[in-house]
Amino acid sequence: MLQSNSSWTAAECGSIKWRRGYRWQHTSYARLCDMWAVLAPLMALLLVGAPSVSASGNVPVVGWLGLSSPEQEAGAWDAFRQGLTGLGHEEGRTLVIEHRWARGDNARFPALARDLLSRRPAVIFSPCGLALRAIRDVSTSVPVVAVCADWNNFLGEVATLNRPGGQTTGFTFLAPESAGKRLEILKELQPKLSRVAVLHSGQEDWPNYWQVMERVAPTLGLRLSKLPVKGREDLEGAIASAVRQRAEALVVLPDPITWGAAERIAALAIKHRLPTAFDIRGFVTSGGLFSYGPVLTDLYREVGARYVDKILKGATAGDLPVQQPTRFKLVVNLRTARAIGLSIPRALLARTDEVLE
Repeated sequence: MLQSNSSWTAAECGSIKWRRGYRWQHTSYARLCDMWAVLAPLMALLLVGAPSVSASGNVPVVGWLGLSSPEQEAGAWDAFRQGLTGLGHEEGRTLVIEHRWARGDNARFPALARDLLSRRPAVIFSPCGLALRAIRDVSTSVPVVAVCADWNNFLGEVATLNRPGGQTTGFTFLAPESAGKRLEILKELQPKLSRVAVLHSGQEDWPNYWQVMERVAPTLGLRLSKLPVKGREDLEGAIASAVRQRAEALVVLPDPITWGAAERIAALAIKHRLPTAFDIRGFVTSGGLFSYGPVLTDLYREVGARYVDKILKGATAGDLPVQQPTRFKLVVNLRTARAIGLSIPRALLARTDEVLE
């Protein structure tokens, strides 16, 4: 409508201006034309809307590459955005967040990284490992704040924790001692426990994690067996294999595959009456038995958001130390315990930070 009227007015102005016998009307129309010339652009802005801030190029773009989905990572996603808000940022005014989600499929990272980098982000918040590799295959210069289970998964981009160097920093969420602590909790739950299967992605490397577990396991009388999977389609067969090997409990390492299939893993473990141990609370809300690990929302809000803010203000990623967790939390799902016929000792419940009924 607005464009049609604007074209009609321009034509009428030209026609009426030179038409004989319309001197009085010409004066009136001329005034209307002058008014329209001023008002039309303003009305167009009001009706069509101002250009988007991301298109203007004046507002920095922050990239977010997620392991699974916004629903499954809601706590971390919300904490990250709340952290930026607490630092004075407003989406659409001081920054734009472009988010992409792998939904538990490692194979999606290269395409997601290319798409994300086409938006010319000032900084990207991402998992390390395969996701970081996908980013670096496209750009070696974009700053990355990475989330790592084990700092060795920074792909050699972090020289030392205190002085990373380069364009990558972030935080780790698997303190080595927590890996051994989860084995201790499993033994407390099942004093006669002797065999534990460890489910993980065959594409991820966990040297510090394995080193601690393999040192602690013999002191608890435990034997460990590895269950590497390449995709969700391998989960059922892997857990069935653990049962055939007489595994009596299951430790699950957090990676894109397991994180994206948390509910499926929990359901399979309950089916086989296997107690499950995790690092992250989200696995327990999806049906896992217990988690012992860092409070991830703290790390996303207090480290992730703060480091993104610093980089937007001119800091170099390599000058920001890689942070490690300092606060840990034990979460127990009593519904799952009842489903597998397991009684949680009173002493353990007394130490539990959160109980899901």
